[in-house]
Amino acid sequence: MITLAGGQGYTQSEKSHAHMISLNFQQIKEEMNYGLVFRGLGLGYSYLANWQNDKRMIVYEGRFYVNFPMTRDIFGMSYNVVPVRFDYLFKIGDENKFCLGPYFIAEYNYQLYPDLQSGYSFWFTNFSLGGALKYSFDIKKSKLDLFFHTTVMGLTSRQPVYDDPYFFDLGFDHALKYVHQEMQFGSWNLYNQSELEVRWRPKEDSRLAYAYTIQYYGYFDEPKLTILNQSVKLIILPKKDK
Repeated sequence: MITLAGGQGYTQSEKSHAHMISLNFQQIKEEMNYGLVFRGLGLGYSYLANWQNDKRMIVYEGRFYVNFPMTRDIFGMSYNVVPVRFDYLFKIGDENKFCLGPYFIAEYNYQLYPDLQSGYSFWFTNFSLGGALKYSFDIKKSKLDLFFHTTVMGLTSRQPVYDDPYFFDLGFDHALKYVHQEMQFGSWNLYNQSELEVRWRPKEDSRLAYAYTIQYYGYFDEPKLTILNQSVKLIILPKKDK
């Protein structure tokens, strides 16, 4: 148990954390890939930290996914990195089943298609503010949590349209340089990232829980991009103090 600082209105609060391992199925339609849709499996890891009292909940998440999409025997690689997603949720109602509030996310999506595009790299970066909600309910001895996040506005970066199929820019230093270039402000007119997650904990004292997540990414300017990612997750909770 810890006490959150912040003046009046805070009571004694609980802190918890969890590790999540995911199996992903990703679909990517990148306009510069001639209308092809890449599909493939991948793996991911996330870390969650949660602070809450009887009035509010603060949630931190960081994650790293790597996927291996392909189409017509053409292979690609896709990375998703979230250094921080930070939710600040207010509990509503006497039973605290419903939470609502803002969130911030810094997210990087980086793709390579060496069999199709030589060494040209693709990316979609967003630093976004949005809205989040959580709803919890019990079914017999198990617990279900529903989470929804959607971006409202933020800064984005996308690779420019190019016409040189032999341009080669692979390399970690190039990735760090490019994924922040020409950031522009936008809202739903430019892009959207939304996520729905369902978590199930079989018993209150269980150290294992499970989740299903579906994520949507849309970038509506040139070059257009659509990503749909579905994940099944194993959630590993810490041991309770005796």
